[in-house]
Amino acid sequence: MERAEHRNARVLIVDDQEEIHADFRELLKPGFMKLSTDALATAFLPKDEEVFQPEFDLQFARSGEEALDIVVSQKGRNCPFAVAYVDIRMPPGIDGIETIRRIRAVDEEVEVVIMTAYADKSLSEIVQGMELLHKLLYIRKPFAREEIQQITLSLVEKWNVERELAAGRRRVADGHRRLRAVLDATGDAIAMYDLDSRLVFANRWYETLLDATERELRRMSPEAVGARLEERLREYDLHRAEEGNLREDGGKWTKPAGADRAPGKRPLQRSIQPVRDGAGDMIGNVVVYRDVSGEVELERMTAEVRRLRAELETTSSFAEMVGATAGIQQVQALIGRAMASDITVLVQGESGTGKELVARLLHFNGPRRAAPFLAVNCAAVSESLIESELFGHERGAFTGATSRKLGVFERANGGTILLDEIGDMSPALQAKLLRVLQEREIQRVGGTAAVPVDVRVVAATNANLETAIRAGAFREDLFYRIAVFPIVVPPLRERREDIPLLAEHFLRKHARGAGRSIRALSPGALRRLEQHDWPGNVRELDSAIGRAVLLETTPVLQEDNLPPGLLSAAPDHHVPPALQGVVPLAEVERRAVVHALEVSAHNVTRAARALGINRTTLHRKLNRYGLSGGD
Repeated sequence: MERAEHRNARVLIVDDQEEIHADFRELLKPGFMKLSTDALATAFLPKDEEVFQPEFDLQFARSGEEALDIVVSQKGRNCPFAVAYVDIRMPPGIDGIETIRRIRAVDEEVEVVIMTAYADKSLSEIVQGMELLHKLLYIRKPFAREEIQQITLSLVEKWNVERELAAGRRRVADGHRRLRAVLDATGDAIAMYDLDSRLVFANRWYETLLDATERELRRMSPEAVGARLEERLREYDLHRAEEGNLREDGGKWTKPAGADRAPGKRPLQRSIQPVRDGAGDMIGNVVVYRDVSGEVELERMTAEVRRLRAELETTSSFAEMVGATAGIQQVQALIGRAMASDITVLVQGESGTGKELVARLLHFNGPRRAAPFLAVNCAAVSESLIESELFGHERGAFTGATSRKLGVFERANGGTILLDEIGDMSPALQAKLLRVLQEREIQRVGGTAAVPVDVRVVAATNANLETAIRAGAFREDLFYRIAVFPIVVPPLRERREDIPLLAEHFLRKHARGAGRSIRALSPGALRRLEQHDWPGNVRELDSAIGRAVLLETTPVLQEDNLPPGLLSAAPDHHVPPALQGVVPLAEVERRAVVHALEVSAHNVTRAARALGINRTTLHRKLNRYGLSGGD
């Protein structure tokens, strides 16, 4: 029968006798072998099996030199010989032993059969102790048909099997190298342990992490490896990214190529997964230590975004618009009417009155709250850049435009844009803005394509736009486009009754931010605040309280810590001369509270009864004036 193992059946016969060459041609002809009944045939061939002899590629050489040339030529064409029959004596020239030595120097895998007529010598005597016994047989002349046939078949089969095994080993080795390269490329420290906790494999990051080679780790006992891990690592929880929970790497852990290689503490997360064979039986565990510093930083940034978003929502709530006067209540009512729609709003008011707060309230309390809110101060951006800031630009649109940039209209798509100080916008840009508001699309600087945008526009100004229109500085058609729903924020001097409420609000905010326990403003400080004109409006008041909180050392904010501009003003700046001696109502109330506490021996219940108010109201007044009482 045909044997698949005889794919390569290339055989070399080296002998100086032509009749030997003829014998091999006859003996190794393809076809079914003719069985013999002698002992030699019985030893080689099974009696009940008819063996098919494949076609051998026979090549012949008459001398050692010729044989060597043939071997070199065939090896160079990647067509090596499986078997070489070499005669010991081949005069003249090199003998068979030297021929074998030189052939082996070219191809050490060829199976060599020595042919000799010396029946009284063994193989070891023939080779005389030289290292030639590897892949070496010998036969004596004359030889039998079955002997040559079976030796050739067996050696060709053996040669092919060994070639396949060698190729398989190379494939396994290549696969192992690729696997190791892949595991090293992950940047994770990876190791596999068997069921006895013995190391099977470790990539180079695992070696670096434990400061030991794979060979050293294999020689270590499970207890020693565990001790090494305990020494070099501490448990780390990804959701508790405090410094004390970071794994200490002793300066040995480094990130993958291209990352920061500075030694120090890095957070590592460990995972253990079982390894199963093809039958589903568990054969070990894979342990992975992964550098999660990126995830920790992302989590920190996410927490910071949540905090900022919560802070933004807090600062964009109606609680931030402090005031009880009619003017501020009207502003709140108008915001409530406009915030649920997309109507364009024009917020007017002096600097510092809170125009941006109005825009934030419109956005964060409306249907676009989940989308971006972006503010552009048209007076703060140079005229040459404001168009690019609003609409973006294409690469090469102007000197320095090395890449495409998106403007605020595209970045705020789906959200709200505040165009602050819109009265300072140039007439040319006003025309482009008008087109954007009408067509709901923009065109980047240097571009030709129209880009649709979906934004709500809130405009704000401290200028009188009607006067600007008459002076030709502002387009009338743009004014009517943005002033669909005007909201006018009154200046602080027109709502002085709100100053105490605003002052207390800012006091709580700054005291909390500075970690100070300042509970109230002194009557003198409050009087100073109420008498000031506040040209900077609410923003100026906020700054004044913030400065005073940092300077104050008592639980009550004193007037001496207010800005010098407030202290240099005459105390009764707005009081007519005939009323200069009138005591402020707040001071009268404070004196009444102090007197009630004194006559009641600081008993809050009796003091409240004497003042005709309840205990809660009295406690609030005590906090306001920095007083204390007992029960």
